[in-house]
Amino acid sequence: MYNTIELKEWETIFIKGIELSDKHARNTAQILKEKRIIEITELKDGILITSNSYVGRIKLGGIHINVYPKINGMPLYQLLRYTYGLRELSLFNIAEHSIDKFSFFDLLIYELYVEAEDLFRRGIHKDYILKEEDLSSPRGRINISRFCNQGGLIKDNLPCKYFNREENNILNRTLLAGLKLGLKLVLDIELKVKLQRLCNIVEEIVDNITLTRGNLQLARNSINRLTGRYSAVLEIINILYESQGIQLEDSSNCIDLKGYFFDMNAFFETLVGRLLANYAGEYTVKNQFSLHDMFIYTPGFNPCRRKAPTPRPDFALMKKGKVVKLLDAKYRDLWEKSLPHEMLYQLAIYAVSGIGDKTATILYPSTNDVPSIQKIDINDPVSNTKIANVILKPLNLIKVADLLSKDTSELVKYVNEIIS
Repeated sequence: MYNTIELKEWETIFIKGIELSDKHARNTAQILKEKRIIEITELKDGILITSNSYVGRIKLGGIHINVYPKINGMPLYQLLRYTYGLRELSLFNIAEHSIDKFSFFDLLIYELYVEAEDLFRRGIHKDYILKEEDLSSPRGRINISRFCNQGGLIKDNLPCKYFNREENNILNRTLLAGLKLGLKLVLDIELKVKLQRLCNIVEEIVDNITLTRGNLQLARNSINRLTGRYSAVLEIINILYESQGIQLEDSSNCIDLKGYFFDMNAFFETLVGRLLANYAGEYTVKNQFSLHDMFIYTPGFNPCRRKAPTPRPDFALMKKGKVVKLLDAKYRDLWEKSLPHEMLYQLAIYAVSGIGDKTATILYPSTNDVPSIQKIDINDPVSNTKIANVILKPLNLIKVADLLSKDTSELVKYVNEIIS
């Protein structure tokens, strides 16, 4: 019998009377903690679970743990599509699929299904594939080298080389592998049935392959102007694939999770980056801006020849080639939760760097307009004079999802209010 535990991101709960059942479960829990995915701690009379920015589900022995995001349903679906550049498709009646009840990963798998159905509706890509066969009715070119090696015409067919246009290419094989991965992960029964039907259709014309990073990269490398419509489906397959395991340090090994986890912090940073790039108006946006030479080893005092750390704010807003603001995106509700010391120290370094306007701003997610701007002064402890500011600003995800489907002028106005 399984114990199912449900919690939201950035939540801590204690479950009395249960424990991790075996050594493998304990080892996996330790690795999850070291990777800062989720903390599962065994105590004397139960387990303590602390989630952070990762959402998903995992099975550890007899325990099922589900971690949910703060936003779900249609707003999350709209944000996912915008963040990863997925197309606006209207093939299906959304009401038929109960999107508001879908889990985070079911939303991704639903979009995978929609994209795959659209590819089949328009006609999947075909490649010219080289074939070498002995044919009674010659096709293409005679394979002269084989013809000579066999001693001329000794039977009633000829060795031929020709190109045949087929669906059995790396793009469609990766698509089939992705659909099967979605079939393995999906929870919604109706969606599972439709995925199975689609898999059966694809299997009739495409060979099965094992989904690996290498195969995914091969598929991505084959994208060109004729196959650009596969980009969205490959992006979703990559997200699902990478969410299943944990890469070990200094090793090619990967621990296969009995479940999956997705980093909402990476999602939120990508979302903020797209919003700034598309709607920041008068600003030019530079991602991962390096504060070069802020830290340097003193000459003669770096015996290990180590490279000095370089602070990198998530975003720098520029005007006329000059940085005017530094921003970081943090997926933690800093209205409901306190600002961790390490986040404050990180932003304080940006603020006092001398680059920009002596401020550093954290953009964090909210789901309503209740949170307001918070400011923290950085003072000189000797003179007690202010030298910089750290600013905390909420980004209302529900509002952004709503504005994405409306007139862009309102979204431009909202984004510029956030960064002003």
